[in-house]
Amino acid sequence: MDVSEPVQGRFSNRSFVEKAVMLDGSTFSDCVFSHCRLVYSGGDIPVLTGCQFNECNWQFSGDAANTIAFLSSMYQGGFDRLIESTFHEIRRGAMINQPALPGPAAATASTAAKFLKPLRIFRMPKPESRS
Repeated sequence: MDVSEPVQGRFSNRSFVEKAVMLDGSTFSDCVFSHCRLVYSGGDIPVLTGCQFNECNWQFSGDAANTIAFLSSMYQGGFDRLIESTFHEIRRGAMINQPALPGPAAATASTAAKFLKPLRIFRMPKPESRS
């Protein structure tokens, strides 16, 4: 793995080999990643369009890792039906809209919101009746 500065930003038609790639807030269009470490930390959602990934490692850190750990703990702690329901909604394409941001960030958020599917509320499924 390349120990130089991690890759982050806006890139198009580029190839990355053995790089650490910070996905938060980045945009990659028609890029090729080979033997890279792709890291998402829970920041701004990255845009990955038409990219190829060859033997890359995906890593969640920071807030993203905390969210996965929380979901795992909930699953192990008896909320498995809620977590399974959440993943079912994810497979259907659900995205949760984030609260409005003040100032210039609001304009960026409203532009991105055009691409989100409608909000679906995640609910604990009703327990199956045991008859």
